[in-house]
Amino acid sequence: MELGRYWWWPVVLVLVHFGMNGCFGCWEQERIALLELKASTINYTDEYYFPRWDTADKESDCCEWEKVKCDITTGHVVKLALNYTIYRCGENGGGWYFNASLFLPFKKLQYLDLSDNGICGCVPNEGFERFSTLSKLEVLHLRNNYFNNSILQSFSGTIASLKELNLDSNSLNGSIHIQDFKAFNNLEELYLHGNRINDFLTTEDSNSLSKLQVLDLSNNLFNARIFESLAAFPSLKILNIEENNLEGSYTTKELGALNNLEQLYLDRSSIDNSFLHKVGVMNSLEVLSVQNCHLNGSLAAEGRLFSQ
Repeated sequence: MELGRYWWWPVVLVLVHFGMNGCFGCWEQERIALLELKASTINYTDEYYFPRWDTADKESDCCEWEKVKCDITTGHVVKLALNYTIYRCGENGGGWYFNASLFLPFKKLQYLDLSDNGICGCVPNEGFERFSTLSKLEVLHLRNNYFNNSILQSFSGTIASLKELNLDSNSLNGSIHIQDFKAFNNLEELYLHGNRINDFLTTEDSNSLSKLQVLDLSNNLFNARIFESLAAFPSLKILNIEENNLEGSYTTKELGALNNLEQLYLDRSSIDNSFLHKVGVMNSLEVLSVQNCHLNGSLAAEGRLFSQ
């Protein structure tokens, strides 16, 4: 009987634990990690850039800080939106370099945005290969920084949870290989706009990026060979290859291999009228955009493409 009267005490203790570490405040080790992250940028930002995290008040709840979002139940940091927080990389290479150790304490992190910071690169041995321990990370935005092709090698670890990767407007150039993304078994969206990539090397037997649904290759240096490479993405639904020079030879077989593609954007690219006669083999296509492609002459209103 006595034991029965106090059965609810363990429940109370659990609720108190989660209340103190969840709804009523962030985890102390994550609060410390946020302050260390801010300290690492002290020479590359000012009060108008980096959010005003409270370093003086030890009772300040980091879950309430700007650009930080916590899980309302556990109090763990799940989102860091740190875009537009750091100065640009200097012309002499001086600037802030990415250090993976600063982010590893956030074990439940799901979303990380470091866009528009002009990050110069990675600290040696502290690149994204160390992110394999962040098993909850689903979104990684690195748009508008100075990462070059070496960042692809730093993705050598497995980030199986990642679903969206944005590398728009960085310093990627030349050829990249599908195997550079082998760590991302579940990636669904990949954005590479505004680089200087001229080729995407793929292999038919590769299972890398097999779940990719959205691919943005716009404003690069691709030519017509890109259509042959795209057959390696069987799940692709949305393809943006605007602002590329797509003149050259391609076959209906290459286009037909994109049998799940629903949206294709070619705006401001160099193509010729023959493409429009071949694109009808893409059975799932619902949207085709060819604005400002300098097409001329007449098009016969016949075939599947023009009957819908």
